[in-house]
Amino acid sequence: MDFSIEGQGDEKRVVLSGNFTFADNQKFKQMMAALGKTPVKAVTLDFAAVEFIDSGALGMLLLFRDDCQSRQIPMSIHAAHGQVKKIFMLSKFDQLFSMSGEK
Repeated sequence: MDFSIEGQGDEKRVVLSGNFTFADNQKFKQMMAALGKTPVKAVTLDFAAVEFIDSGALGMLLLFRDDCQSRQIPMSIHAAHGQVKKIFMLSKFDQLFSMSGEK
């Protein structure tokens, strides 16, 4: 998985790409740390370029959600599709996260 953080001001979009697995734990922590260094009022995780997700990545998303909630930062998931969308639906992530722009 690769990521880039985009956005002007305090609303950030994190664009993820590739396969998102437990092996990406360190990269995901780097992303969380980078977001923690700037004032943020909202975060959108863009999954348009993510083709695969595993249970380890689902756990990381839950930890990120908890972190955002503790800082009172709304977090949403954008453009999940294919296998990723299917896993989100089976895991009931649509009930835990605000989801938009699904393909």
